[in-house]
Amino acid sequence: MTPSPTDLEKIITEHIEANGSMSLGAFTTLALTHPDHGYYTCYDPLGAEGDFTTAPEISQIFGELIGAWVVDTWMQMGKPAFNLIECGPGRGTLMADIMRVGKMIPEFLNCAHVQLIETQGMLRKKQAKALAQYDAAWHVYLSDIQTDKPCIILGNEFLDALPIEQLRRDDKGWQKRVLSVDPSDKSLCFDWAAAEDDLRALLPSKTESHQPYEVSPARIGFIDGCAKMLDGAGGAALFIDYGYQKSHYGDTLQAMRHHSFSDVLADIGQSDITSHVDFDALTRAIEPQQAQISPVTTQRMFLLHLGIEQRAEALIQANPSRQEDIRKDVDRLIGRDQMGDLFKVMCFYKGNIKPCGFE
Repeated sequence: MTPSPTDLEKIITEHIEANGSMSLGAFTTLALTHPDHGYYTCYDPLGAEGDFTTAPEISQIFGELIGAWVVDTWMQMGKPAFNLIECGPGRGTLMADIMRVGKMIPEFLNCAHVQLIETQGMLRKKQAKALAQYDAAWHVYLSDIQTDKPCIILGNEFLDALPIEQLRRDDKGWQKRVLSVDPSDKSLCFDWAAAEDDLRALLPSKTESHQPYEVSPARIGFIDGCAKMLDGAGGAALFIDYGYQKSHYGDTLQAMRHHSFSDVLADIGQSDITSHVDFDALTRAIEPQQAQISPVTTQRMFLLHLGIEQRAEALIQANPSRQEDIRKDVDRLIGRDQMGDLFKVMCFYKGNIKPCGFE
């Protein structure tokens, strides 16, 4: 039996029938952020009751190490008053861990101005609860934040949610993937249409026929905005996400529901839709900004360099009854067959800084 379409699927179908096919990027943006029926608008995606679990929710060690990284970077910056910006802060767990580490240095709390980029009202409430003791401010766009002071910008599993476009070359030239309506049964389906010049400009110089290639103007635009913010104010940006270090062909578009992969066109507005992040493309995009860029590394190597094993042993010494759980959580974060090699870490910065974790 064919499942009933969601409210958002009906809206998208009517839009396509009235206006023609919809780009992949426009579709995923609607599916995730529609003001009434979007996934991020209506659901808390995190944890066992949600659809996925992020590193800060797995273990406090992750947030503590990122906190130590932030404090070290701030100290290298000369301990100024600064904007501590997190993009897509989830339930506020990571920022709460960072600020707990920062409490060890009294000047840090006085200097850190917490700024959160979040569009979802439900998550804003949870972030406010987690960060109630701090004077945090919320924004919809990065550009809403004044650049009157240096910045440390963080994003953990943020970039993957920004939309992509998929291109391929056939006998007609470069095509882009679009969403259409099947006239036979009015169901939504993927199709291909001619790609615009601005999308083709993001392709590598050497290309292969019939192989899908993913580009993301949204990710490039966001990272470019971060680089420009640092160019004006100084500071550093750190982004952690699943993806690849070298650009390559392939279809990585995926949907997640209840911690399992699902059909991208099923349960629209009720599933998370993401894709792998091309860190190579992002690095190339910000090179003209003349930002200093650390070599993209794996989450495994980044956390090892930050001392995750030593921190885990200290936590075990303090909580011997939790030894098995602590080791299991650490393996999930750095195991090669877990998050360790799948997740990558990107850092770029301006000023006299040498971000740790990238040796």
